[in-house]
Amino acid sequence: MTNTLKVIGNCCLAFLAVIGVGVSLVYGYYHFFIRDITVGTNYIDNQIGLDIINAADLTENEKNEFEDRYFLEANFYSNSKHNGIALQELKLNYFTDYNLLSTGYRASGMQYLGDLKQEDLQLVPTTESQANRDEPSGFSYYDTTNGINWDGGKLRTQLNRESTFVISIDNQPYQIQLDKTYEWTTYSRQWYTLWIWNKPTKHIWLYTFLDVFADCMQAVRSNSAGYGDYYITVDLSEYFTIRAFEPESGKYKQDDVTDIIKTYSVLKFHYDENGARNSTQSMFNCIDCNPSYDIEDDKVDTTYWQERFVYTLTNENLDLRYSEVYGGYFVALSIDTKTMFANMPRAKVNITIDMDYGDKKIVGINYNGFENFEIDTLTINGTGTFYLLDKSLFNTQVQVIQHSKNLQLNLATDALNNNYQEVAV
Repeated sequence: MTNTLKVIGNCCLAFLAVIGVGVSLVYGYYHFFIRDITVGTNYIDNQIGLDIINAADLTENEKNEFEDRYFLEANFYSNSKHNGIALQELKLNYFTDYNLLSTGYRASGMQYLGDLKQEDLQLVPTTESQANRDEPSGFSYYDTTNGINWDGGKLRTQLNRESTFVISIDNQPYQIQLDKTYEWTTYSRQWYTLWIWNKPTKHIWLYTFLDVFADCMQAVRSNSAGYGDYYITVDLSEYFTIRAFEPESGKYKQDDVTDIIKTYSVLKFHYDENGARNSTQSMFNCIDCNPSYDIEDDKVDTTYWQERFVYTLTNENLDLRYSEVYGGYFVALSIDTKTMFANMPRAKVNITIDMDYGDKKIVGINYNGFENFEIDTLTINGTGTFYLLDKSLFNTQVQVIQHSKNLQLNLATDALNNNYQEVAV
């Protein structure tokens, strides 16, 4: 009887073991091959306090203060009209606590004087602690509290990877943090591998607010509607982590159930073809941390936006053509050079020509050599005769032709068609 029970017990155990193995195999197959991927989506919309009354009951000042408050706001003065300075700004609107009341309104932002593009960004080696703690350089930073914008150094909110922000999603408190990374692997052969196989090297780029800023400005710059005030929806999933508030623990907990979490936010922006001339055009009412930056139009320095980049071209920048008749070389601008400067309307060009150019003797400017190319000052160094052939300076508007005392200019009848000043030095 005892032996019979043992046999039955062993059979049951074996049967249960087979079932257990089968269940494990089924679970493994389901988990790795046919398990559904759970996708969660967060929509960050208007960041209006829960205590704000209906818009119809608001005063005009209250409307200006409370309406259209979005997590991300951008301001971009492109200065396409060359009547000011290029100015780019990004602001984050959030709350100071989970109550999501208007008394907890706060904003932090960054401002760049110029036109920062994505191609301007460079990978700079840094430690993890530096990347988490430091703010991008070259920016002015502001906090906004009670309608006042200010920069208090370490007293303001730091726009780095360590900072967290309380936001509203469906009238519920969440925490958002810029803490994502980008990873990639390169392969190279090393001496200690005898150059037989490629050694993989893993790289990690810790995103900062510089990346977010440049992407937001690119979104504004490339929008199909052009200049104006618009709203678009951007995907923040690559940069930010969202954590939901748990009232029981009083903490923010990251979603550990959803496989893919997408985070979308409204970006409200103003895109302008003009340049910024006055601090009131800034969303922070400051430019370069100066609230009085050319605040009155009659005090605007009209010279600073009339500045032009000055370029000097020499023999090395010119094409040469040898002439047996004149026993030397004539210079001219290449088509590529003309095309390049045609796209630089604010450029001011001076040209300096040396008649002694290594083993080559420069004797003049070729036919149509600089035609239709605006020149401010033409300088010619050397001795003897320098020939300006037909149309060589036609439509150049050259203001000054400066040359050596022992040099004589020989101008064709229609070498140029404007008045100029000749100076011998």
